[in-house]
Amino acid sequence: MLNRRTLLSSLAAAGLLTTAAACSPSSDSGDTRDDGAAGSGASDGGGSTGGDKGSLTFRLWDENAVAAYEESFQAFTAESGWNVKIDVVPWADYWTRLPLDVASGDAADVYWMNSANYIQFKDSDALLDINEVIPDGAAQWEKSVVDLYTRDGGLWGVPQIWDSIALFYNKALVEEAGVDPSALAFDPSAETDSLRDAGKALTVDGAGKHPGEDGFDADSREQFGFNSQADRQAIIGPMLASNGAEWQKDDQYTFASPEGIEAFQYMADLINVENVAPSAADTNENGDFTRDLFTQGKLGLFQSGPYNLLAISDGVADSFEWALAAPVAGPAGAKSLVHGVVAVGNAQADEEQQAGITELLTWLGSKDGQLPLAEKGVSFPGHVEAQDAFIAFWDEKGVDVSIFVDAAKDAAEADTGARANAGLTAAIPVFQEVFIGRLTAEEGIPQAQEEGNAAMAE
Repeated sequence: MLNRRTLLSSLAAAGLLTTAAACSPSSDSGDTRDDGAAGSGASDGGGSTGGDKGSLTFRLWDENAVAAYEESFQAFTAESGWNVKIDVVPWADYWTRLPLDVASGDAADVYWMNSANYIQFKDSDALLDINEVIPDGAAQWEKSVVDLYTRDGGLWGVPQIWDSIALFYNKALVEEAGVDPSALAFDPSAETDSLRDAGKALTVDGAGKHPGEDGFDADSREQFGFNSQADRQAIIGPMLASNGAEWQKDDQYTFASPEGIEAFQYMADLINVENVAPSAADTNENGDFTRDLFTQGKLGLFQSGPYNLLAISDGVADSFEWALAAPVAGPAGAKSLVHGVVAVGNAQADEEQQAGITELLTWLGSKDGQLPLAEKGVSFPGHVEAQDAFIAFWDEKGVDVSIFVDAAKDAAEADTGARANAGLTAAIPVFQEVFIGRLTAEEGIPQAQEEGNAAMAE
């Protein structure tokens, strides 16, 4: 096992001390799906008391999940005798603090982890192999998340929450435009397709004209069709996979294939040629721009994940009715990018803590341990049998979210690898240049692949 000085050096060299945000589900703020509460430093998120065996620490980055974990840990303490203290470290500081704490021996006993970072901690012997801690436990959990955190014969976290991708739609707008959101598909090789046709029918300028009609003025658009934008999780990942393109192989990007370049150009053309999506000048700067258009009733089709459910529900309120459909299908079918957050066990904790860590991880992987996450609407829980409670939460609000479960069954490739954050950080700005129209996909996508792979190799 690496000593603390060597561990700190290896994590710093790998880029974890200054890592950028990457995609995975968590809160309702930011467009990275990992954003937690604003601010800096750590805060005491509460926990549970009254046990007589000792105390364990649990770290996460999202204030929105604290109340659910407090409820869960109260039951855990009553059952096990272990107290749990919750430590909230906001996303802005999480990946700076964590490697330092791991290297110094001050890491929490159990803490949240995402797919873009776990491999570096796993390779540094910082994480417990869940297959050894909870034998046969993986059968209880969402398979796509288990697969995401399985590497070198081990499972490196207990699935906690996850999300996939679906299509939010404004019922009144699609009905008026004669659009069937359940039958939308795209085909870059065709002259047009149902997505482009729907986008045109839903896009309206200040004079009531649609794209393609004489006198249409793109600069005066008051309503848009679809949210094509440089969004890795909701748009790029699903549409690449739906066009038969591969994202990466053996921790190297491979998206600059003919199918990948074709898909990127299609996504950019929805903005700059078809005029059915907002300008990338807006969406590159604000990832939530299209979500806000949707809640304002100015966007007919919004492809996104359950991480936006609460924001849309609260934003729309009673303004109009909305619902969900499967993500837009391409030649290879409908694909959804799945991300998940896991709870990892500190392999370097004191020996006397290991028994408690095992008990806590086992509880966090159980249906009872995860029900509060579902019942409070935090996100889809990792335990398959707890998912009905999350669905019921949204059923009471009149929204059928089971489409996300179906979408997760055919998942596109998520970001993995020891330097996944660095690679994505290098590639995204080039993607944005393609979406804004300053580079063609043929020019930009090979460049993005080269720069992303170079960053992951450093």
